[in-house]
Formats: sequence, structure tokens, C-alpha cells
Amino acid sequence: MTRCCLFWVVVIVAGSVWALAGAPAEAEVQGLYEGTCTTGKAVGKIEARAVAMGKQAYKLLVRDGIGEKSTPNVEMDGTAAEGAVSFAGKMGDVIWEAKYAAGAITGKFGDGGTFELKRATRVSPTMGAKPPEGAIVLLDGKSFDQVVRGGNQPWYVGDKSRAGEVVWEVALRAVAKEPKAWPTKENPLPEGWVLMPEKRQVDVVLVIGEDGSVQVPRGGFNSKQQFDGSFKYHVEFCNPLEPGGRGQGRGNSGVYLPNGEEIQVLDSFGMPTYLGGGCGGLYGFKDPDCMAELEYLKGQKESKFTLASLPPGEWQTYDIEYRVTKKDGKLVGKPTLTVLHNGIKIHDNVQLRGDAKKGGFHWQDHGNPVRYRNIWVLPLSDKAGEL
Repeated sequence: MTRCCLFWVVVIVAGSVWALAGAPAEAEVQGLYEGTCTTGKAVGKIEARAVAMGKQAYKLLVRDGIGEKSTPNVEMDGTAAEGAVSFAGKMGDVIWEAKYAAGAITGKFGDGGTFELKRATRVSPTMGAKPPEGAIVLLDGKSFDQVVRGGNQPWYVGDKSRAGEVVWEVALRAVAKEPKAWPTKENPLPEGWVLMPEKRQVDVVLVIGEDGSVQVPRGGFNSKQQFDGSFKYHVEFCNPLEPGGRGQGRGNSGVYLPNGEEIQVLDSFGMPTYLGGGCGGLYGFKDPDCMAELEYLKGQKESKFTLASLPPGEWQTYDIEYRVTKKDGKLVGKPTLTVLHNGIKIHDNVQLRGDAKKGGFHWQDHGNPVRYRNIWVLPLSDKAGEL
């Protein structure tokens, strides 16, 4: 019987790169701000989150105080027109107004009240933490020996000079009872084989950043090693700015633990979602311990966001302590978990839903260009540590 043999051959070529000239308006305006609010002689510290909502619209969430202990003040809507961004809102009967310019927001409210806010950058206290002695480095941007792509697909990585390169496949075909020779690396087009016109895009080259970061590939990636004990685990990640996204469509990924449970990765900067679905959430199970309610969504099912999240485009950290119990060398019961998100404790010795079991780590692909770097795990003895 005559057979028709079809091979797909991988080719990498450079694709076109399109970008706006200069940073987009959303990237300039959105972010975290800190400053002061003045009423008469009283001056207090305030912070604000300018959240890009797409189509040049914003939410400005002003809070009294600084950090996870701050309390809600006023929420304003913002719009961009003729190169400026204006904000307006009400708290009770008091009208608030503000304008953005050159990295600062200034405004007024009520009878002579004023406020000034400047762009602020908060850096996690564990950002860039070096792996301690005995730690296993899973991702450092130099070696991929400790991780595998989902489905054992090959890694296509390179420096920024290869940005925009696309991985293509083309087909080879032979018609014979049995080909005299099969395509090989040394002889990709043997006698009797014909190059077919079909081609398809199967992947893209992932650019390794100068900081050693890499975008989560299609299908995600997994640790090669399996773990069945307790450990400390450090992860750094960066959500993209996707102003038009909502809920789970805004910088979505996830950090999976050996027992299969997920710590969600999401752009939750001033953005709500369902239980356990926000950044730092134990997926579908538990929110972080530093949630704040949005007044404009009060009473709705999805109305809270986490104060631990930093703006999209800024690097964030998870520092995780995962504890298991063993009896006669075998895992028993459910693991407990403590998590610090950007140095803020969001879960404290929480018992997980699933039983402890041997497994690996997984970093989820959800179709969003989330980046990871500096991932390491330190196996622990049975003695409890502290985070």
C-alpha cells in the first residue's frame, strides 16, 4: 500500500513589531499616588489609586492614610480630553474635583479643602531576594534546566534583538510505500520529499529581559522536580497593563502548589473580582486578608479589591511558606499556607482544601503576557519557620 507521509518543519522568522510612539496615556496616568489633604489648618496623609478603565476613562480611589491600614475617602471618575485628565466625584454632599499633570494630581473639595498627590513607587521588601544556601533555583533567566513547558514543548527564547520573531511550521510530503530516507536535521529534504505550500504559526520567541524575566509561554510551564515536603518559595511577577480588561481578563496567570491548589496572579490594582479570584487569592476559596470595598460597587457580588496589589507594569512578589505533616514518612492531612504579597501578610497559616501530596510547581498561561523572574524554593525541615 502506498503511503502519504507528512512532516511539519519548524522555522523561526522575524515578524513585524508595531508600537505607539511614546508611552500610552494610560501608562502615564495610572498608578499609585501619595500626598496630603488640607482642610483649614488640618493636614492629613492620603494615598490614591488611579485605575485605567480603557477608552481614556479612569477611577481615582482616594484613601486616608498610607498602606494596607488606610481607610476609604472618596472615589472619582476621570476622563481624558485635549491632553489633560480631569476627575470629579462626591462624598456625601461634598463635591471633589482634580486634574492630572506631569505625574501629579491636584484638586479641591468642599469649602476650601485642597489635596496634592504625587506619583509613588512602592517596592516589595523582598524584591530581588537572593536564593539562600540550599535553595533550588527554578527560574533565573539564564538556565531553563529546572523548568519544562506545558506539553513538553520546546523553549524558544532569546534576547531583545529577537523580539517579534515568530515560530512557523511548514509541511514536507512524500508519496511511497516507504520513503527511502526520512527528514533529519542533517538532511531536511531527502530525495522523494516535496516542500508543501502550507505553513502555520505555532509559537513566538520569548524575550528574556535584561532582568532575567520571561513571559509565561503558551501552555504555561512546570518545575521538573517534584516536591513532597515543606518549603519556602519566592516568586516575582509583573502583570501587563490591559485597561480594557475586566475581571479575569486583566493580566491573568496563577502559581500552582504541589497539591494542585492555586495562588491567583491578576491585575487587581483597584479592580474587583469574585471570591479568591483576585491577586493573592486562594483560587475560588479565600480572599487576601487586606480587602477593601469599592463604594461605586457596594452591594454587588464583586465589589472588593486587595490593597496589597501594585499597579500593572510594576514588579511584585509572593513569599510563601508551605507546611505539610508526615507520619512514618508519608504525607497526611492538608497543607497549611502563609503568604506575603509585596511584604504584606495576606494569608496566615491557612489550611488548604486539598490533601498534601507529592507534586510540582506550575505557572499558568491564561492568554495574558504576564512575566516571571527570580523563582526559587527552599526545602524546610519539620520545624516551623516564620514569614
